Amino acid sequence: MTDRLAGTPGSPVRVSPDIIHPVNVHHQEGNGGEAVARYQWIEPAPADWAHTLCEDFLLGEILWRRGFRDRAAVDAFLRPRLDDLPDPHALPDLTAAVSLIRDTIAAGRPIVVYGDYDADGLCGTALLTRALTALGAEVRTMVPNRLTDGYGLNLNAARRIAADGAGLAILVDCGTGDAEALRLLQAAGIPAVVLDHHHVRDPNLPAAAFVSPRRPDSQYPFAGLAAAGVTYQLARALLGEERAAGLLPLAALATVADVVPLERDNRAIVHHGLRRFAADAPLGLQVLCVDAGVDARSLTAWHLAFILAPRVNSAGRMEDPTLALRLLLTEDPAEARRLARYLSRLNAQRQQATERMLAQAERRLALGTDDNASVLLVAEEGWSVGLVGLVASRLADRYQRPAVVLARDGELSRGSARSIDGFDIVEALDACRDLLVAHGGHSRAAGLTVETAHLRTLEERLSSLIGRTFPDGLPLPALQLDAELHANELVPETARLIEALEPCGTGNPTPVFFIRDVSVQRPRLSRDGKHLLFDVVARDHRIVRRVGAVSFNGSERLDELAALRRADVAFTLRRDHWNGSERLSLEVVDFRPATARH
Repeated sequence: MTDRLAGTPGSPVRVSPDIIHPVNVHHQEGNGGEAVARYQWIEPAPADWAHTLCEDFLLGEILWRRGFRDRAAVDAFLRPRLDDLPDPHALPDLTAAVSLIRDTIAAGRPIVVYGDYDADGLCGTALLTRALTALGAEVRTMVPNRLTDGYGLNLNAARRIAADGAGLAILVDCGTGDAEALRLLQAAGIPAVVLDHHHVRDPNLPAAAFVSPRRPDSQYPFAGLAAAGVTYQLARALLGEERAAGLLPLAALATVADVVPLERDNRAIVHHGLRRFAADAPLGLQVLCVDAGVDARSLTAWHLAFILAPRVNSAGRMEDPTLALRLLLTEDPAEARRLARYLSRLNAQRQQATERMLAQAERRLALGTDDNASVLLVAEEGWSVGLVGLVASRLADRYQRPAVVLARDGELSRGSARSIDGFDIVEALDACRDLLVAHGGHSRAAGLTVETAHLRTLEERLSSLIGRTFPDGLPLPALQLDAELHANELVPETARLIEALEPCGTGNPTPVFFIRDVSVQRPRLSRDGKHLLFDVVARDHRIVRRVGAVSFNGSERLDELAALRRADVAFTLRRDHWNGSERLSLEVVDFRPATARH
């Protein structure tokens, strides 16, 4: 199958495997005893016409199985064009927002940009600040503190904006659920523009302009934009295509960080933002790349998601989000270096604190939760509100069931919920609104505040809703496999070939391959004891390939793997450079007892 290996070289890439869940799915006895698979493997369907999509058959196979049927669609996907982005003015109220901004600048009045504390809000705030400054506006920025202010435009912040004498307030990545604070601004005579992308419960906000692709009356053809994507469209309308394009790196980072689907508009934004990163990213992001040891000239979506975004987010999670905003806005190299180093330290502290909280949560769940519980709810005093979302995400991924993690503080508990495919957590919380002080978010992720006395009732109510959604029990997580590989294809050229699919992420996942009946050798743990390492030895006639493999956070499967002599392995591909040479490695998603080749 050497015809699969034709392709153009690309830049090195490190991709992240799908999260591994300890959901016990027992398969038949394999050679070496009982084995446990973590997924229901969905082997790829035939793709007989893959050769019609592109010159390389493997790439064509993947694209065919992902629904592409003609070369024009493939070309548009592999080479997205900014020219194909919809007209910004198709967004509801965007034309009104442009007029308000231009009128405020003409009147010499200051504009307050108020953004959320996460990477989407911070990048959107920095993007808009740079766009407005380029138009000659006097801009003042405000960001709430996650730990003390909570999410959104709170009343105290609205009062500060009113007292500041602003001519216009623009909210980025918040505002959809802040009607009370917006009414306060309205009463003070300050018009407000809301740039948001969260679920809309009431489209009649007391705002001069409510720009959101999720409004029920929106004519914009794509509802999946991040808030910074909405903000970038506003910048296009204000600055024009060419000048706004320099802001794409900020929009790209926000889009990946907010885990919105990398489809259509988002794919174009990230594709071109990555290409322009080395030339156009703000000084602070360039320095952050250097501090993190990554090359801005060869970034992928993986670097944005797992290297840069966590550092930007660490400011709001651990301390003060304005530290990250200063990094995104500074033009002082010394300040940029100082802030980049500090954010990297905060991120390391965040990682350690998250692991401690996760261990505490799992101990609590082990003591007090039924193994068959359909929802995981855990609340503790002393937990950081900035980290509960990360812990909830880890629990939901690991146990493949919705998770709610809360920081208890007296009569109130505040935290985050993460869900699974097929269960809209925001709709579920809407149904529990009589128990909640506040809530909001997306179908898979939400924030909430609840009276501590109602925690047990909330857990019971959510369990009931999950039971109604999945009457036959929680579904087994499925693993969609993109293609079967053979020994001759376990080479760096294969990994280089599929880089044409970048940027990969939500909505365009990194391809997951599998190989049958390979020898698994030298199973062992990483030095920190977290990861499972082994060698895969594949043989096809006279061709033998030995490739290193790693199962991240897979240490609990060591004995299971050691009992297998031969296995099928599902994995993503990774290219590494070491001592001037290139090598392939596998990031393992799952394994099972060996099956016969068809």
